[in-house]
Amino acid sequence: MSFNIYKDHLALISPEKLLILSSLMFLASVLVGQKPHDLLNQWHTNSVDGQSYSQCNQWKITYPDGSSEKDLCYTVDGDDQEYYYVNSAGDGIVFRVPIRSNNGTTPNSKNVRSELRELKEDGSGRIFWTTQGNHVIYVKQAITHLTMRKPHIVATQIHGNKEEGIDDSMVLRLDQDHLYLNFNGGKLRDSITIKRGYQLGTIHEVIFQVIDGKHYCYYSEDGKLKDAFINRSAGRYLVKDGKDPVLMDLNYGDVYFKAGNYTQSNKGREGDATDDPNNYSEVVIFDLVVDHHGDRTPE
Repeated sequence: MSFNIYKDHLALISPEKLLILSSLMFLASVLVGQKPHDLLNQWHTNSVDGQSYSQCNQWKITYPDGSSEKDLCYTVDGDDQEYYYVNSAGDGIVFRVPIRSNNGTTPNSKNVRSELRELKEDGSGRIFWTTQGNHVIYVKQAITHLTMRKPHIVATQIHGNKEEGIDDSMVLRLDQDHLYLNFNGGKLRDSITIKRGYQLGTIHEVIFQVIDGKHYCYYSEDGKLKDAFINRSAGRYLVKDGKDPVLMDLNYGDVYFKAGNYTQSNKGREGDATDDPNNYSEVVIFDLVVDHHGDRTPE
C-alpha cells in the first residue's frame, strides 16, 4: 500500500462529486460506524501483490485487562468494548484505559494499555520488518484525558528487539503537558521536545518514518500534514535535532508499529485513586495509515 493510492484515485473524481462523496462517507460513518472496524474499513485498504485487504486486518489490540483481540474486522458490540469504540461524533476511535483493581498487563510491561499492534496486511500474523527500506506510520489523533497520579501516556510507537536493547526505539509521549519523543527511555539518545503546553483534546497529526536506519518525525496541529506529505511538501513539519532532521541513525530488526493508548501507569502507581471513575487515560484516533512500500523522502 502506498500514499500514492489516495492522490491517484481522487484525481479521477470531479470536485462536485468529491464533495458529495465526502458528505455521504461522513454521514455513513455517523449512521453506520457504530463499531471501530466500520471506521477502519472506511479509512483505506491495503494492497499487496494486487490483493486488497481492509485496514482492520492489519492490527490486533491489547486491552487494559490484559486480554487481546486480533480479529478486529469481526469484533462485536457490547459492554466489552468500553476500551475501544467509536466516539459520539462517529468520526474517531476511542482508546480508553480506566485504572482499576482488576487491570492486567502484558508479560513485558507493568503498565496498562488499549493499543493496536501492527500485523501483516492480510492479518495472518504478526509482522516484523527491518529498518532497511522506507517505512511510515501516519496518525491523526487527540490525547483527551490523563490518569490522576501519573499523568503520562505513550501514543504512537516504533518497536524493535528488546533483547538487543532496542525495545521502544522511538515513541511519542505526553507527560502532563510536555509532548516529546523518547528513544527507549533515553538509552538510545536524549529525548526531543515537540512542544510544551499541549492542551488535552488538541488534534494533531504525527508521522514516524524510517529510511534505511534514519529516523524522522513530522508533527502538525494545522490539519495539513497528510496532504503535504503526499505532495512532497511536508518539510516544514519535520521535528529536528537542532538543524538536523535525522533524529536517530540506527539499523535493527524485529520492528513493528503500535498506535493507541499505552498508559504509563497502573493500579500500584495510582494508589488510592484506583477505581476512581475519573481515573483513566484516553486517546482518540481519527485516521491511521501504515506504509512499507512508499517512496516519500524528507525534503
